[in-house]
Amino acid sequence: MEIRGFTVKYSKNQATQRKSMKIQLQKQINELYKKAETHPNNKQIIHEIHVARSRLKNIMQYKTKGRILRSKVRWHEHGERNTRYSYGLEKRNFEKKTTTKLKLPNGSFTTDQSEILQEQMHFYKALYTSINHESSVANNDLPLFTENITPLENADKLSCEAGKSYPGRSP
Repeated sequence: MEIRGFTVKYSKNQATQRKSMKIQLQKQINELYKKAETHPNNKQIIHEIHVARSRLKNIMQYKTKGRILRSKVRWHEHGERNTRYSYGLEKRNFEKKTTTKLKLPNGSFTTDQSEILQEQMHFYKALYTSINHESSVANNDLPLFTENITPLENADKLSCEAGKSYPGRSP
């Protein structure tokens, strides 16, 4: 507890000194402005004004940093609370991304979550399963339209003839 008392006393002393320095600098700046009005070409007065204003600016920046820090702490401790609106919004967004009803391949509908998950798994598994092209061509499972496919060498010649260019290729 002794350390806390010492630091509080020290901080108050420093704050008092900064406050008195701020008042003193403001008075000095006002006096220098009055002198500058009577002697506008005196470079010494202008330099003193700049020095005093920069010292006052440093004090004000220090106070501003303290205010920012205190506001961050206050926001962190007493920050925005979740409201009924935000809870409703979260619930609505969750419901939007959940599948509640699914049409099965046989034409019927289901609302059973485990069945919906199973059907989704089968659908995506079939969608992303690679097919052996050689066996499917031999079995004529997949229609191939090879007569309309142009070899790459001919495609370059055709594009150059038509005046077209592709990114990364020069005509």
